[in-house]
Formats: sequence, structure tokens, C-alpha cells
Amino acid sequence: MTLPFFASHLPASLLEGLLTYLIFSLPLFLAFWVIWKKRFQRIRIQETRQASGHHFRHDLLHSGVTIGIFALMDVTLLYLDSLGYTRLYQDAGEYGWGWLILSFIIALLLNDTFFYWSHRAMHHPRLYRFFHRVHHESTDPSPLTSFAFHPSEAILEGLVTFLLPFVMPVHIGVVIAVQVFDMLNNVLAHLGYELYPQGWTRWPLLKYKTASTHHNMHHQLFDGNYGLYFTWWDKWMGTEFKDYESRHRQIFEREKAPHTTENQASAAEAAGPAQIYAQVHGADYRFSAGEGETILQAALDQQIPLPHACRRGRCGTCKLYCASGMVEMPEAPALSEAERQAGYILACQARARSREIRLERRG
Repeated sequence: MTLPFFASHLPASLLEGLLTYLIFSLPLFLAFWVIWKKRFQRIRIQETRQASGHHFRHDLLHSGVTIGIFALMDVTLLYLDSLGYTRLYQDAGEYGWGWLILSFIIALLLNDTFFYWSHRAMHHPRLYRFFHRVHHESTDPSPLTSFAFHPSEAILEGLVTFLLPFVMPVHIGVVIAVQVFDMLNNVLAHLGYELYPQGWTRWPLLKYKTASTHHNMHHQLFDGNYGLYFTWWDKWMGTEFKDYESRHRQIFEREKAPHTTENQASAAEAAGPAQIYAQVHGADYRFSAGEGETILQAALDQQIPLPHACRRGRCGTCKLYCASGMVEMPEAPALSEAERQAGYILACQARARSREIRLERRG
């Protein structure tokens, strides 16, 4: 019975998941990142765009895998329900509308709590590579990043809605509603543009709902703002970035000052004598690095989108091969000794020690 059940239900579940992902993410991606990107620049969270075609392909590939895992979990839940192991029900009158609404709220609160603590755990150096590194490939996330998870993280993401029907009565509509709410929240969190209005972070009650800036800062700065739907766990545990509210406010107050080639050239000239040449994701970049300045910071200051995540040498996202030149890198915890000997560096830790350095992204 198992194989026929999965064979008959899995294709429909896959199609439903794919359509949900595309309906929520693709229109917003096209509107904000392709068609009207200049018009919406004024509400862009990170003024300098770092995402490229490489990141979009990466996100689509891993989102496809995640959709498959979510579909498999949904069908498994339905199969176990058919055997009488769950407390799923379909008649809203069975437990009343009050319980239906309350169970939806409980599911959101449990999902938010589980996400916060599991998310923090996935940032531990011993777990990061096996769970969360795939998602942090995008430091400038787009709607396509919403489901871009490693398979192990995808399982964790769907665990609460999968397990909840085993411990309490849950209407099948509540399961679907939580999944739709989660999808919408994920897309807005990864949009890259701030749609939550000015003052949102200061309004009573509303300030406890995460704005798009909240999660975008997590992608950009790595070790803070771990919350999913709400900000209270970050506030209670002291993990909310201190400038979250000011960053949200500045989006609406910033002056329009487009970066020009002349500005970039002036910044490069002032940065220092070391010339850095980097080949990353099929693109060639040239920039300068000043005395005492890390290669990553020099690149970001001059709007060069080198890959990075934690900026502390722990994740290895900024690993590059040093084809020529010399760097100083006292600490590089994400690199093995063999990698260091082979010529790999971490751009977030390395400082130039020669007039010219050539870097390549390998592997």
C-alpha cells in the first residue's frame, strides 16, 4: 500500500509546492529585481547589489530540492494519517472554530520558537557547514532565496508542521495556512526591499513582527536577528542587531546619491597601493586595498560583490585561491592546514602584503 499511496499523491504535492513557490516568489523577483529595479531602488535594503546570476541559479536549484523534501514530508504525513497515527481532521465543526483559530496561533508560535533556537544552533561552527551554509550563499537575498536550503535544513524547516498533528488536533486547513503564511513571510524576508512602512519598528505590537530589514541584516551580517516571524526572541536573548531600528528608518530617510564610476575610482585611489584582481563566478574585478584593511572590506567599500557571510573566518564562504601575491592572515578557522598550504585564503581575514594579488574562486 505504501508505494501506490506515494505514487498517487507525491506528483500532486510536488506540483502544488512548485506552483506555490513560483506564484509567491517569481512575480516579486521580476518586479523588484528585473523590471522595476531602478524605480524601487529607494527602498532597497542593501544599496549595493551583490547578488548575480550565479546566486539566482544556486537559489533555484536548492529551492527545487527543498520543494521535493517538503512534498515528501506532506505525503508521509497524509500516509501516517491514513493509518490512524495522527490527529488531523477535516471537519471544522469537530473541535469548533475557536480551536481552529487557536491551533493556528499555537502552530505559528511553536514554529517561530523552534526556528529561532534551531537557527542559532545551525550557526555553531560544527553544524554550520552541514545545515546552513547553503542558505547563506546569498548575502544579498532575493525572493528566489526563500526556499534555498540544504536538505538537512529543509527537514528542520518543515518539522513543526509535520510533528504537530501527532500531539494535538490540527485541521488540515491549518497545516496549509501555516505553510502559506510561512511562504509569504519567507519571500518578504528575502525580498531585498523594504515593504513594511516607515515607523513599523516603533509601533506598538507591530514592532514585534519582523520587517524585511530584520532578516536581510542577518544575511548581510550573519550572527544576529535569528527570528522568523517575530522579534521577541531576539530581543529577549540579546541577539537583535542594535542598529536594526535605525537601519529600517534610514531606508526611508536616505538621500538619493547614486554611485558613479568617478566615485568608485576615487574610493579605489584612496584605498591604498595594493591592487587586487579577483575572478569570482565568471566575473573579473579589480580594486585596491589599503594598509590594515581586509581584502573583503576593501572590496565591499568599492562595491565589489565578493562572496561572504560571517566576516569572522568561521563559515568559509569567502574562501578564495591566491594565484599570485602575498597576504597576511593570522587566523583562518574555516580553513584546514592543507587548504592554507595549497594557497587558499579567507578574504574576510586576509590583508595584502604585496603590491599585486590575484584571487580566484575555485570549487
